[in-house]
Amino acid sequence: MKKLRHALLAALSISSVCGPAGAAGVQDLMRDTQRMTTADGQLTMVSWFPQQFWDESMKAAAAVPLQMRERMVAAMSDYAVFAVARAKLGAAGISDAQPKSALLANMKVRFNGKDIQPLDPETISPVAQSLLAAMKPGLASTAGPVGQAMELVVFPAKADGKLLIDAAQAGLLQITLYDQSYQWRLPLGSVLPARKDSRTGEEFPGNFQFNPYTGEKLATP
Repeated sequence: MKKLRHALLAALSISSVCGPAGAAGVQDLMRDTQRMTTADGQLTMVSWFPQQFWDESMKAAAAVPLQMRERMVAAMSDYAVFAVARAKLGAAGISDAQPKSALLANMKVRFNGKDIQPLDPETISPVAQSLLAAMKPGLASTAGPVGQAMELVVFPAKADGKLLIDAAQAGLLQITLYDQSYQWRLPLGSVLPARKDSRTGEEFPGNFQFNPYTGEKLATP
């Protein structure tokens, strides 16, 4: 289990900077899945870790043995993980970060108009729990004070054997945290092959159907 934790920390470290092959995919994905608001002296942040995050992180962690990478990806396949934070923001930085109980009481997740309830920690597999335990200090080390304020909340990612929240399929994910609301219109462009305008040669995110400047229909290479 310690080896799994060390491997996850290595993957998180790689995902925080552009570097080896695959790391750029993590960067693009994280840009698509993070939301942050600063208003009225409050910082609110939501970071979504869909299944594709684990896939891309493990691709970037080439130093981690393949079998261990596959085990970590499989362990997280049943879960949609969110890192959330709410804290006061002032001249001295971040203070009064809200505890996990308060965050849960003020958080709502909806997918395609249906509310999804967070999982009881006791129902999460031991391997996934171990990885999540290693993930929090990893966030603190890569994201600084904001990472230290984050708490991890786990929701079911599957229902009846099918992905419930899938970043690669059409849908609408909505998250409300306190007085802030965020939404993702799926699929995310970062998890799909880039689309290309055959006339101009321009490339656009994978969820674009048309060139926004010319109206030309885009093709997937």
